Amino acid sequence: MFIAFRFIAGAGSGLIQVCPVYSAELAPPHWRGFFVGMNGMLIATGYAFAAYMGLAFNSIKDNPEAQWRGPLGMAVLFPAFMLVILPFIPESPRWLLMKDNPDKAWVVVNDLHHAHTDAGHEFARREFYQIRKQIEMDRTLDNSWGHMFKKPSYRKRSLLAIGYAFLGESTAVLVITNYASILYKQLGYNSHQQICLQAGYHTVPILGNLVGALLIDRIGRRPLMLAGLGGCAVMLSIEAAIVATFTGEGKVHNTAGLNMGVAALYMFIFMYAIGVDVAGIVFFGEMFPNHIRGKGFSLTVATKALTDLVYLEAASTAFANIGWRFFLLFISITTVGFVVMWIYLPETKGLPLEEVAAIFGDQDEVMLYLKDIKVDHGSDKLEIHHFEDGNEIHRVATEAAPKPMTTLKDV
Repeated sequence: MFIAFRFIAGAGSGLIQVCPVYSAELAPPHWRGFFVGMNGMLIATGYAFAAYMGLAFNSIKDNPEAQWRGPLGMAVLFPAFMLVILPFIPESPRWLLMKDNPDKAWVVVNDLHHAHTDAGHEFARREFYQIRKQIEMDRTLDNSWGHMFKKPSYRKRSLLAIGYAFLGESTAVLVITNYASILYKQLGYNSHQQICLQAGYHTVPILGNLVGALLIDRIGRRPLMLAGLGGCAVMLSIEAAIVATFTGEGKVHNTAGLNMGVAALYMFIFMYAIGVDVAGIVFFGEMFPNHIRGKGFSLTVATKALTDLVYLEAASTAFANIGWRFFLLFISITTVGFVVMWIYLPETKGLPLEEVAAIFGDQDEVMLYLKDIKVDHGSDKLEIHHFEDGNEIHRVATEAAPKPMTTLKDV
């Protein structure tokens, strides 16, 4: 029964992975990193809450069944809350346009992206026009699974997504999370202390994800993604050295060294959160064009799941037979991956989703650039300005811009 319902819960958890894509399609370009990055912070908050509830229910000594039934029962509350708020959440405007529903799409864009200082809703109108024109092209493009690997630029995106997703899990993040009790026991902590330390371990990513979300639109995705991989490799190396030096039979007890082992784990998850978690999830949600974004993001989810499955199945045997040397596998993979990503990882900061294709070599698939679209307030039309090397080449008046509306209530 437990395995069967775990399968259902896992399927639901997999479906929720669409949230970063949804957030990316709703957010304005200059704030997209923050809003998508907040997914990571809230997921980290959920992990921390679960850890603290595990600690709380573990303290119920007179009712052993409550120790595991209580946390599982509480897990029902949050999906129920999500079901309640779903009717009030707007649909992605890009999805609505793909489904021939421009009126509803404009309502969402206008309601979410107009500013109180912009009486004419100029940004929302320009952005909507760019999205609509891009969707017109995207609907004519091949969105098959095969085309994602046949076309060189799509293949590059797919391989980058798969590669970074694999590297993110190859930092040993879930191995440490699931086998933390073994590590803490090696460092000399009892079972109750292990649960307390694990609750603290899950608290650190809340801060890490928040810092990453606040920084990502300022310094970019690439620096954080690289810092995350490099930081994890360094901290895992420190952890392996401490376990090898201060734990095991015949080793001299060193309290400071053992405490540093815990600190290294905490710094590991902080670096993972600030780089791999926040920046990675933002990058995955924005690197693919509209017509294959869902497929592209699903590649990352599948890669993460398959990689974790292999590592977690092998971990118990590895720890039992080679102990801390198991970490050398992750250190090696992450280090090599850092070099590869340093060479190939592009920067997507501040670009509208419709323009990301250009940095992957698909300039011919970008219909319009947002900077080239202006609102002619005299005629209430949009104008397309073409620039080369900073000089305007020509200007073409286009169809009437969408009429500004104040809120959803005006529809």
